[in-house]
Amino acid sequence: MSESGKTHTSSPAVLGALLFITARSLDDADVPGTPASGDPAQLSPADKEILAEVELALTAQTDESAQSGAAAPTDDSTSSVTSTLAEVAAAVAYVRGRAEVPSLSASRYDQLRKSVLGSLGATSAQGATIWPPTSQTAVQRFGSWNEALKAAGLATNKIGRAKGQLRFDSAAYDKAIAEFLADCESRGTAATYKAYTEYAAEHKGEVPSAAAVRKFYGSWNSALAAVE
Repeated sequence: MSESGKTHTSSPAVLGALLFITARSLDDADVPGTPASGDPAQLSPADKEILAEVELALTAQTDESAQSGAAAPTDDSTSSVTSTLAEVAAAVAYVRGRAEVPSLSASRYDQLRKSVLGSLGATSAQGATIWPPTSQTAVQRFGSWNEALKAAGLATNKIGRAKGQLRFDSAAYDKAIAEFLADCESRGTAATYKAYTEYAAEHKGEVPSAAAVRKFYGSWNSALAAVE
């Protein structure tokens, strides 16, 4: 997906996506795919601003889709925006109403985002802005995944020691791979698993080990693809 087109997902709309998908993650164990519910009337002015920006993003997305199909927006598409916005409002209210502030990893966010895009009938296209955006968009907008979570009023992911070993959150894995790729590019070397093994040894304690990266992403190629 590219955000270099004419439209641009605002920061509040990105926060709305984080809250919406966080609610989906909380509901997922009970009824997969069913949006969480809450009372939108209880939302704060800041959250109502987030909803307004989400509405603009959804409307722009509908317009882009119509233009690509050489057709004007229909009553059905307008109804879809209204319906989705109602789901987002209920989800935000649900998250805000919980006694314990929830959190969400970037990898889990991207996993659930795919199902959300499917339910919205949205597809990524060159030059188009898709809502919900990727976790990488949130990272770019706020500086890190934890900063994005903090801005959304969610609990941040912790990075600390457990049983004598370093534990990294998903944002730390993405950052490590991104910095490794930048290092390879600057030196003109191939971004191989072996090269990362050496890189991790040089930065021991600062980045996940090569074995941890492969286990986290499932394969080395998947790790590379996750940050491209």
